[in-house]
Amino acid sequence: MNFESYSELIESTFAFLGLNPLETRGAENGQWVIYNGDTEIYVDLWELDKDNSWLYFETDEPVFAFQTISPVCLMPGSNLETFYEELLHNNLNMLYTSYTINREQNMLAVRHRRPAKGLTQEEIVEAIESVGYYSESTFKALEDRYQIERLKPEE
Repeated sequence: MNFESYSELIESTFAFLGLNPLETRGAENGQWVIYNGDTEIYVDLWELDKDNSWLYFETDEPVFAFQTISPVCLMPGSNLETFYEELLHNNLNMLYTSYTINREQNMLAVRHRRPAKGLTQEEIVEAIESVGYYSESTFKALEDRYQIERLKPEE
């Protein structure tokens, strides 16, 4: 499959979920944003550079990455060691997702990333649902203990 085919699969999945694909498109080709209440979920598709040292296999074919990511909160100002330990413990129990920290934006997020090869509508739905679920449940579980702030959705 090529970039356009994967994009069409993603947008047809949005339509299947009752969303208007045109309204989900981001500023760049291969970027979409969807909302579940206050939870923002970004969906991204891009071609990986074959010279990328993090690509763990060699191929002559184009390799595309599929990602869903949802911001959870700004990082707490104190108790970071305990916060990190709790995230690592929670990470062990999460399905399809993991935590990631964006240092530039001082933000915790939940992410699902995989090669797009073989991607199906069912897997896109699972990625969206799991990222949204863990983003929301993480915030609720940690909000009071660490006085974290919910990131406001971008409009």
